[in-house]
Amino acid sequence: MTDDTPLRPDTSSPDTGSRPLGTRFGFLLTSSSLSNLADGVLKVGLPLAALAHTDSPTLVAGVTIALSLPWLLLALPAGALADRVDRRAAMLGANVARAALLSLLAVLLSVDAGSIWVLYAVAFCVGAAETVHDTAAQSILPQVVPRDRLSRANGRLHAVELTANQFAGPPLGGLLVALGAVAAFAAPAALWLVAVGALLLVRGRFRVGRATRTSLRADITEGLRFLWRHRLLRTFAVLVGSSNLATSATFAILVLFAVGPGSPMGLSEPGYGLLLTSTAAGSLLGALTADRVEGVLGRAWALRLSVLGSASCSAFPR
Repeated sequence: MTDDTPLRPDTSSPDTGSRPLGTRFGFLLTSSSLSNLADGVLKVGLPLAALAHTDSPTLVAGVTIALSLPWLLLALPAGALADRVDRRAAMLGANVARAALLSLLAVLLSVDAGSIWVLYAVAFCVGAAETVHDTAAQSILPQVVPRDRLSRANGRLHAVELTANQFAGPPLGGLLVALGAVAAFAAPAALWLVAVGALLLVRGRFRVGRATRTSLRADITEGLRFLWRHRLLRTFAVLVGSSNLATSATFAILVLFAVGPGSPMGLSEPGYGLLLTSTAAGSLLGALTADRVEGVLGRAWALRLSVLGSASCSAFPR
C-alpha cells in the first residue's frame, strides 16, 4: 500500500427504499434509540449534579472531561476489540455496565454519600463503556442489513441518534434533575436495561471471521498506518478532532454560565436542557441544508466556512 492511496467509492446499486430493512434492524434501531436517549439525559444530569458539590469551573469541567476522556484513551483498543468479539455481546455488556454504574450512583446519592470525585469515577467508567458500545454499534450494522441498504439504515440510525441524544434527552434530563439527582441517574439506568432487552431480540452471531491471529497491538498499529497513508482521512481526523476538542471545552463550563440565579443567563435545570436542544436544532438545520450550501459554495469552501463558524461560536460569549 503506497502513500495517499485513493479510497474506492461504493459502486453497489443504489437502494430504492422499497425493500424492508428487517426485524433485526428494527430491534437494533429500538435499542439504539433508548441508549441514545439515556446518553442525552446523562449529558445534562452529570454537570448539573456537579453544581451541587462545587462551583469551581475547573472541577465542573472535569466531569465532562472524565466522561469523554475514554474516547481518547480507549477508542483504538475498542475498535480492535470489536473485530475480535461478538459485537452484540460487547454492546450488551457495555449497556449492562452503564446501567449498573448509574444505579450505584443513584443509591450513593440517595444516602448522601456522593461527591465530585464519585461523579468523576462514574463518568470515566460510563465513558469507557460508551466507547465500547458505540464502536461495536457502528461495526455491527453491515452484519444486520444487506450492503445495498446500508445507506438507508445508516440514515435512520443517525436520525434516531440525533433525535434521542440531542432533542429528547437534554430537556428530559433537565426535568429529571429538577425532580432530584437520584431520578436523573436512575432513569438512564432503566433506559439502558430496556435497550439490553431490545438488543437481545437481534438474533444471530456477530463475530467477524479472522484468517490470521494477530495481537491487539498489531491491529492498532495497522489501523494507525492505514490512517496516516491516506491524506484525506488524515486531514479529516485532525480537523474533526480539533473541532470536538474546542466544542467539548466550551460545553464543559457552559453549565456555570447558564444555570442558577447567580449565572449570567439565570436558567433553570429544564431551561438548560432546552438550551442544549437548540444546539441540536442548529445541527439538524445544517444537515438538511448541507447539500444546497455545498452546491452554491462548493465542498471546500463549505467546509472552510463551517470551521470558521464553529470557531466563532466557541470564541464569543453566547
